[in-house]
Amino acid sequence: MTDISGIPYVEARFDKNGALESAVTLPDGVTDLFVMSHGWNNSADDARNMYRAFFTNFVEVGAPNDLPGRRFGIVGVIWPSKKFDELVAVAGQAGDAQGSASLGAADDRSRRALDEKLDRMKDLFADPEQQKILEEAQALVSELEDSASARRAFVDTIRSLLDPSAANKEDASLTFFKSDGNELMDNLKVDEEDLDPEVAGSTDGSASLPLGVGSTGLETGGAAGLRESLSGFKASAMNVLNFTTYYEMKARAGTVGKNGVAKLVDELALKVERIHLVGHSFGGRVVAATAANSTTNKIKSLSLLQTAFSHNGFSKTMNGFFRSVVDQQRVGGPILVTHTPNDKAVGVAYPLASRIIGDKAAAFGDKNDVFGGLGRNGVQQMQNGETIEGTLLEAGASYAFRAGVFFNLEASDFIKSHGDVTGKQVAHAVRTAIA
Repeated sequence: MTDISGIPYVEARFDKNGALESAVTLPDGVTDLFVMSHGWNNSADDARNMYRAFFTNFVEVGAPNDLPGRRFGIVGVIWPSKKFDELVAVAGQAGDAQGSASLGAADDRSRRALDEKLDRMKDLFADPEQQKILEEAQALVSELEDSASARRAFVDTIRSLLDPSAANKEDASLTFFKSDGNELMDNLKVDEEDLDPEVAGSTDGSASLPLGVGSTGLETGGAAGLRESLSGFKASAMNVLNFTTYYEMKARAGTVGKNGVAKLVDELALKVERIHLVGHSFGGRVVAATAANSTTNKIKSLSLLQTAFSHNGFSKTMNGFFRSVVDQQRVGGPILVTHTPNDKAVGVAYPLASRIIGDKAAAFGDKNDVFGGLGRNGVQQMQNGETIEGTLLEAGASYAFRAGVFFNLEASDFIKSHGDVTGKQVAHAVRTAIA
């Protein structure tokens, strides 16, 4: 047990199946328990730094006696995520090479890039049988350009790493599992002209698909961005691998929330008066799954900070994966959703999702697109009265939060990137929501 700015802090470590690996003991007298989950890009140390930064500001923005009688505690969730290194690969000649010798060199570079990606994936798929599958995929790389059967075999091999039970229509993962491998790779061949010309031509090293769903720079708590040029079908293969790692982390986040954090919350609820769930990036999926699968009636707020799942995830008309959170009134207080187009990382799966279903439209990813992300657009396709559109305000400003209502907080003034969620403005909004 330690503390953050005087608030007792304890970690809850889970394995990829949601099994709790550490004892969680709260001090006596805690009335309000925060359970916060990091996302995809966070190592344990990154997560701890995020928790410390957020709750330091949470304490600093508090006014004297603004929450009388409350005694806080923090459970910091630590789960096995991976360092994000995904790019959406563009089918072209790596390095814009010209001439036969240069083309051959570009193809060699593309092959090496795929080999290196498959090697990195061994950190995520660490079981001996999974390692063997990745090596089988590596053996097919040299045949991808000229052989449809090799492309089918490559896709089938990679898909065998995954549990299809987490597939749904919200990110085209149902189609990803059912499609012919050769057809899938053809759809995932993103061309240079699919890029937003203004961004692709910028000099800051970034590029994106239209509407800013990705960027090339690594950021704390964030992601690599969209553009990497590879030759021919090797770009498609890279996109298959990128979607595979996205899907694995999506499935893992849901499993940790359902099998692990939800059970822990139910146990800890016996010792506290109120529970507040906070999730960043794929941690938003962890805590949404927690709310959906726990049984306690003590969850009094849910804060989704630049969350990386579908903006239709709570929608009734779209049969959102987490609609039960709404229908079963799993949160007895307000639900906050920060969102901004500044978040270039949260939509990495969605441009690929559009390609997976064969949609090569020039623009996608905003609130009108079925494949938009929650951290970019806020919750969408909700029933009347379920959502209020608002703005993230300065620390100290007033909000009119209401129980059971989603508050879409457009955060562009204060959240400048995917990982920029620990500022005083965010902490103030969360503090107001628990009042």
